[in-house]
Amino acid sequence: MGFSNKQGATTDSNSVLNRGQRAARQSVITLAAIGFAELIVTTFTGSITLTADGLDSLADAMISFIVWFGILMVKKPRSSLFHFGYRKVEVLAAFIAAIIIVVLGILITLHAVNVLYNHVDIRYPEITMITLAAAGGISLHRAFVIRKVAIESNLISLKLDAKNSIKDGTASFVGLVSVLVGTYTPFKFMDAVGGMIIAGYIFLMAYTAIKESTLVLVDAVNDPQITNNIKKIIYEKFVIKTGDVYLRPVGTEFNAEIHILLPSETRLDETSKIVKAISDTIKNELDLVRVVIVPEPESPN
Repeated sequence: MGFSNKQGATTDSNSVLNRGQRAARQSVITLAAIGFAELIVTTFTGSITLTADGLDSLADAMISFIVWFGILMVKKPRSSLFHFGYRKVEVLAAFIAAIIIVVLGILITLHAVNVLYNHVDIRYPEITMITLAAAGGISLHRAFVIRKVAIESNLISLKLDAKNSIKDGTASFVGLVSVLVGTYTPFKFMDAVGGMIIAGYIFLMAYTAIKESTLVLVDAVNDPQITNNIKKIIYEKFVIKTGDVYLRPVGTEFNAEIHILLPSETRLDETSKIVKAISDTIKNELDLVRVVIVPEPESPN
């Protein structure tokens, strides 16, 4: 029965990963198509906002590709070199994607500042605005589809991809407003300002992604609730006190080293059964990847 539950959990996990991989692949195609379309229209209109949004979409497509590759690696089984599997690869993918976002933001900012001081009128502003509106609508639709899968899978890189798509869609509508103001008011510089605003969105997203992925890569854990749940389960089910609990993130999941306190007279065979029972229970109830139980003698009162 235990094997069947484990097999079912593995199947569910693989199913979620497959959906995440498909979502990332579709995101690559959609965002790349949007980016190329915007850059093609830019050659006729000369809008810095549309250029920034097009480059942003292409960069997001590249990020989605990295996310897709990261999820592909997560699905690989453990090897002799990677004893704990490849789960942290998707976190590393999110970190690399964030660095790419920063570089893109710098390039867009420099270009926007240059246009701000060397203003060029937008040709065919109506076409520019229609393009931005279409790009924003499609990006937001894709974002909410990806977000749903990201929540189910709890993959950091896919969450970044969903946030990035939301940012991409929002930036398109911000760009639309900038072009609208720059076209129909005396504030002609608003096209360049729109490019800078999009760059600001990019830097904010990059900061969040770098912070989250770095914490996982250096094994930081800021979730006391998991520790409390472990101690509660062990005491309620086995009436055994728990000492230190050490958690280590492995991608989006955790390994745990749990120290339990047993009476000094507990026999070795009893200790072995208790350790196995607690390990199986914690794995099943909290869905941890690997659980190591360390028995210690209970201090006399």
